[in-house]
Amino acid sequence: MRAALSASNLELDTSVISWVNNVRLDLNLIAVLEAIMLERNVTRAASSLSMSQPAVSNALRRARKLTKDQLFLKTATGVQPTSRMVTMWPELHRSLTAIRASFTPEDFDPVSDATSFRIAVTDSLAMEGVSAITLKLQAASPRARVAFAVHTHGSSLEGIDRGTLDCAVGMFASLPRDVHVQSLRTDRYVCVMRSGHELTQSLTLDQFTAAAHVLATPSGLELGLVDGWLSLTGRTRTIVAVVNHFGDALRIVAQSDLLTCVPLGYFNGPWRAIADERRLVVRDLPFETEKLLYKLIWHERLHTHPAHQWFRSLVGDVCGSPFDGSPIEDAAPAAQA
Repeated sequence: MRAALSASNLELDTSVISWVNNVRLDLNLIAVLEAIMLERNVTRAASSLSMSQPAVSNALRRARKLTKDQLFLKTATGVQPTSRMVTMWPELHRSLTAIRASFTPEDFDPVSDATSFRIAVTDSLAMEGVSAITLKLQAASPRARVAFAVHTHGSSLEGIDRGTLDCAVGMFASLPRDVHVQSLRTDRYVCVMRSGHELTQSLTLDQFTAAAHVLATPSGLELGLVDGWLSLTGRTRTIVAVVNHFGDALRIVAQSDLLTCVPLGYFNGPWRAIADERRLVVRDLPFETEKLLYKLIWHERLHTHPAHQWFRSLVGDVCGSPFDGSPIEDAAPAAQA
């Protein structure tokens, strides 16, 4: 075990090294802790490991005895890690990932591979991206599994760092040094209102700020990117509702005089047919904004892993271009008609 860790050139926490050396820890026991940490449920952990629940529970009892800590506490939906487990987790997960990678054959075969992938996808891409990734994965790698998580900037970065996410798709202004990034595509925010709204003929900065708005943000915060750009003009807007999904915001404005701002690619893609049916209208924002840059991020620990390299390529293919197949900017005039 000591030689394997040395060969992997891992910088392990000294307490973890001491634990491994003193108790000659079984790698299977670490794998059980990893599965419970990822699934946050003993039954699901057992299923992911192809083990019985009693066997996983027994392994957990052994780990508790070795660490003299509960490691996981029961909740209404499963289990939550103790502070000791949270402290141990990054190095344990990094160690397992490196050891697995060292034994992974160079010739990766997606048809026979049974890797489980965990990914977060931002709301503006999730409506089409989640289904497209799932279907493409199942067609190419029928034994693989994918689990999607809700994306926010903070939760995705935390998940990548902790190892509860393998990769994430979103807009990230800054990233830690041990996180890799791939640019996917650009987009821009537009203002959406119902057909017949008085502002469909003209939308000035004064009219935009005087109107009432619906803000869509998965974080639930009461300010978004648009508000940051608007503040550079010395202005603010009136937000009367904050929702978590762009689709909810569009449904609201379709039945009211409220305005909302969404990425044009989202409007032209999954919402195009619905928008036409509900007679929604797009207008350019009446002030300077920056382009949105969608990125795919992943941790250094998975950078050279063949299965994850293949999966990231699949995600990049799916999320790297508009879902309607046309350039986002070229679709703008039609959307504003």
